[in-house]
Amino acid sequence: MKPLLLLLATSLLLFAPAAFAQTKVPGLINYQGNVRNAAGVALGSGTAISRTVTFRFYKAATSVLAADRLWSESQTVTILDGNFNVLLGAGTAVSGETNAVTPFANVFSQSAVLYLGITVDDGNSATTDAEISPRQQLVTGAYAFRATVAESVDSTAITTAMLASGAVTTNQLGAAAVTTAKIAADAVTNAQILNGTIGVDELGIGAVTSDKILDGTITSADIATDTIAAGDIAAGGVASSEILDGSIVTADLADNAVTAGKIVDGTIATADIADSSITSAKIADGTVTGTDLGANTATTAENLRIVRGTISIATGFSTAHTGLSVTGSGFSYTLNSTFVQITFNPPFSATPTITVSNHSHSAWTQYVEKNTVDFPTASQFKTSCSVSGISSNGDTLYAGHGNGLEFIAIGPR
Repeated sequence: MKPLLLLLATSLLLFAPAAFAQTKVPGLINYQGNVRNAAGVALGSGTAISRTVTFRFYKAATSVLAADRLWSESQTVTILDGNFNVLLGAGTAVSGETNAVTPFANVFSQSAVLYLGITVDDGNSATTDAEISPRQQLVTGAYAFRATVAESVDSTAITTAMLASGAVTTNQLGAAAVTTAKIAADAVTNAQILNGTIGVDELGIGAVTSDKILDGTITSADIATDTIAAGDIAAGGVASSEILDGSIVTADLADNAVTAGKIVDGTIATADIADSSITSAKIADGTVTGTDLGANTATTAENLRIVRGTISIATGFSTAHTGLSVTGSGFSYTLNSTFVQITFNPPFSATPTITVSNHSHSAWTQYVEKNTVDFPTASQFKTSCSVSGISSNGDTLYAGHGNGLEFIAIGPR
């Protein structure tokens, strides 16, 4: 007679997938039951017997399809007065059947509905043992509902291998939960950083170096006023194209910072030069030509020299040169009754331009009159005179007080 399962009691201890190598939760289920035959007589009544019992878990209440079978195993069970006790998951594979999932603990994560089917060997090898009907549906204990929410997790209980890619999102992380120690070197790339999310407070001192800054990524708006000093700029680092016209004022230039090599020819106009700022010490010899000077401006293009002089003849003047008054320098003279000869010391390099005039007080009769300038040369000139009279001995020139001559000679040195 086929046995009839009258009492089935299960006790779920705890289980977890074998992947949790460090788990403290057993991977077996304690299961107790009572088996009787159709007449209600307990198997092994009074004397214990051993029978082979097959346990199968299905996703359906009646299906026998392999696709609906998640697990099967058989165990040799000792039955006394119908009672037996086993650890599900500790049996051996059923010949000819392949389990859909392994290890055993994974069975309970495959379907929200799960049925346990039990087949007890009746001891007659000539017959086929039928599964006890109906199958028993596994359901949740009262406090097992709390298992849907983990109240705590042991330290290091969750490893990287347990987390699927992308499983941990921002919502799963508490504020400030990710620290520097939790981030591997170079683990954070540009793609992981949203624009504008890194502020000054997130950067260590000296953390941003030149090799971390892309060319052209720093604009004027990124630079605080007065934060760039001369020591921050490489030699030749600032080109003309980076300087706005009119943005450099005198206060921006160090003393003697602007040299001739930094000034393009023709770029300095009169408006750029302060009054009296150019002295002779700033002008090299020969650098100023006639084209550098405006109209009516004195020029040294000819490198001119001026010699001027006055010779006053007193009353009773004689060929002995008595009674003379001479003003000026750079010349010598020779006098006689008919001319005055001036010799330049040193001579001009070419014939000068000479102007001669009378030197006379209007209150006196002028006895010496300038007539013509004779043979002016680079070294001397002669001017002839008309004389009021000469003494009988020929050595005295009668002239009024204050009579004489003045001259100016201008010529190249």
